[in-house]
Amino acid sequence: MVYAVTALLECSAAAIDGASSQKDDDDEIISDEEREEREIVQAFNVAYDALNTNAFLDGGVEGSDLSNLVNGGNMTGTTGLGAGIRLAMTLQKNIMSTARNLIDRNSIIRLNHFRYAYLQCSARASAASSSSVVTPESRSSDSKNYHVFAKPLVLTRLAHFLMDVHRENGKWTGTKARPLVLLAEKPRSNTYMVVGYEYPEEAGNVVRNKFGQNFELAAKSMRGTFWFDSFDSNVVEVAGKDVQRFIEQLHYMMESV
Repeated sequence: MVYAVTALLECSAAAIDGASSQKDDDDEIISDEEREEREIVQAFNVAYDALNTNAFLDGGVEGSDLSNLVNGGNMTGTTGLGAGIRLAMTLQKNIMSTARNLIDRNSIIRLNHFRYAYLQCSARASAASSSSVVTPESRSSDSKNYHVFAKPLVLTRLAHFLMDVHRENGKWTGTKARPLVLLAEKPRSNTYMVVGYEYPEEAGNVVRNKFGQNFELAAKSMRGTFWFDSFDSNVVEVAGKDVQRFIEQLHYMMESV
C-alpha cells in the first residue's frame, strides 16, 4: 500500500493520462509553475481518495474495498490503490532500467568526494552532456513536459538502488565508497532536480546526510537560481544554465573542507 500511495503522490495526472496540453479544463492559459502546483494538489487528492475506504462505497470505485483489492479485485481502473499498484510497478521498472543504463554506459562520474550522474529526458539536453543518460519515459510524446525522475522520492529511490547494487558487488566499498548526487532534468521549467544521497558502507549502519549543508554552501558561493523547497534538505532545484557550475562549486567546496 505504501508504494502504491507514494506512486500516486509522485506522478502527476498529466503523466498518468499522457496529457501535454498547455491549457486546463476551462481552456485557461496558465504558467508552467501554476500547472505544476495544480498537478501536485491533484496528485495528493488522488492519493488521499485511494486511502479513503468509506468515501466511494456506493459508487464502487476501485480501492474502496481493501479486502477485495488485496485478494485480487479490480486492477484495471484508473483510480484507487489498483492504479497506484500498477504505477508503482512501472516506476520500479523505470528505476531498474535507468540504473542499468547508467552502469552500462559508465555515466556515473567519480570525483574525490562524491559521484554524480545526469538523467535527461530530451535529446538536446543529453547531447549537451556526454555522460548523461536519456531515461525510458523520454520516448513518450509528452516527454517535453514531464520527467518521472524529476521528483525527489523517485530520484532518491534510484540513488538507493544504485548504491545497493554497488555495495553488494563490492565496487563502491572501502576507499572507493562515495556518496551519490543525481541530477534529473525538468524540461517544463528548464531546471534540474538534484538529490544528494549518503549510504552506509555496511548494512545496518547509519550515516548523516551532509548534502543539505553542502548544497546551501555551494549555492551561496556562486551566482545562480536555486530553490530549496523540499522537505528534505538534501534536495535542491537548480536552473539548467547553472547546474554544471553548481556541481563544480560543490566539488571545490568539499575539496577545501
